[in-house]
Amino acid sequence: MRLAGVAGGIDLSPARGERLYQAALSAALACLGFFVLFSTAGINIALGVLLLLCLLRPRRVLERAAWREPVGVIGLVLLAWVAVRTLADSGLSSETFDAVNRYRELLLLPLLWAILRSVRRPNALVNGLMLGAVVLAAAHWLAPLSPELETFLHYRRISGGFGLAVCAFLLFEHARLGRLPPRAGYGLAGFIALTLLFATNGRTGHVVLLVLALCAAFRAAPPRLRLAVLAATLAAGLMVGFSSGSIRSRMGETWSEMKAGGSGAQAAPESRTELLRTGLEVVREHWVLGTGWARYPRVFSETSVERHEAQGQPGVGGGAVNPHNEYVLQLGAGGIVGLILFGLWLAWPMWRAIRERGSEGPWAGAVGCVSLAFAVSALFNSVLRDFTEAHFYVAVMAWLLVRRVYRDDRAARTDYELEGAQP
Repeated sequence: MRLAGVAGGIDLSPARGERLYQAALSAALACLGFFVLFSTAGINIALGVLLLLCLLRPRRVLERAAWREPVGVIGLVLLAWVAVRTLADSGLSSETFDAVNRYRELLLLPLLWAILRSVRRPNALVNGLMLGAVVLAAAHWLAPLSPELETFLHYRRISGGFGLAVCAFLLFEHARLGRLPPRAGYGLAGFIALTLLFATNGRTGHVVLLVLALCAAFRAAPPRLRLAVLAATLAAGLMVGFSSGSIRSRMGETWSEMKAGGSGAQAAPESRTELLRTGLEVVREHWVLGTGWARYPRVFSETSVERHEAQGQPGVGGGAVNPHNEYVLQLGAGGIVGLILFGLWLAWPMWRAIRERGSEGPWAGAVGCVSLAFAVSALFNSVLRDFTEAHFYVAVMAWLLVRRVYRDDRAARTDYELEGAQP
């Protein structure tokens, strides 16, 4: 027999408490989605509220058994290796804590996975995300009118470019799968894609957009026409890309950097080619067990100085602390074990997408596409070490991993109720 209490006109029944709890959980997820593209403070506040809500009902989160999700488990093993290897090298200190804390997203993914299986409306996260993406895209067109806004977006060009490319892909998939009206879904996806091409100058976003455009074309095309559609999409993407002045400018910068480094000239120490060469030098000396994550920035900086002194540039190169390549960073800091675990963490969603093709819900293949996009961006940036890119990726990946098994939203709500998430 269910008890319902009313005091002073306030409904104190368990059902009322559950509705309020679910509303708070959905609001926090929506806020996380909205801010995850561009606001560190917004991300931290939303995550703080989610953590507090989890502490209010810890059993519900624990019952979701996050260890059932292999991607989360692999991430936790990688986080454990980061902690053990760093502690073994640098001992217990604030520097060690800061180094390990930079990879807390590996813990966040299984936690979000459990929360999304505990909330009645998991789409609150992605709804907030799409609203934030549209706001961020519109801000790029308004940036020439405000120097402060232009500076704000400039410092977020890498994370913003990657995030907007993924959001354009997700909007396209929502429209293709009937989750959004076609005009709204395809229109918003096109608006974000055009923003990336003509209003931003982040090379990462341009590359990731092309990769995801090919993924979307592959998923949407009939099986017999996939090769032809992929070829046409690639050609169209390159033609549109070359028509963009910002893309041509960034390609010119990239070519100049590569030419300077490859010809033996004294390239700038902050150029991507020089950062990568320094990272590979660290790998050559420490690839077995790595330097540990706390000591890695110091070793990288010292190696950079030594390399530039050898090139006749004394006193330069010490400001760089990572190679802007997550694979090289993981191998240099964590050795071969760190690289293998990071590779497995990225590869598992792609392998699962291939294995589950046609046997799971409509989002099963999108899991692999987003993982591929993150893997590509890791070639050019330290995306797991960096705050915004990593938080964005684990939020989207957690949502996709939960949604991949459901054919529609009603099935998700039914599963939530069958798992006993009632008050």
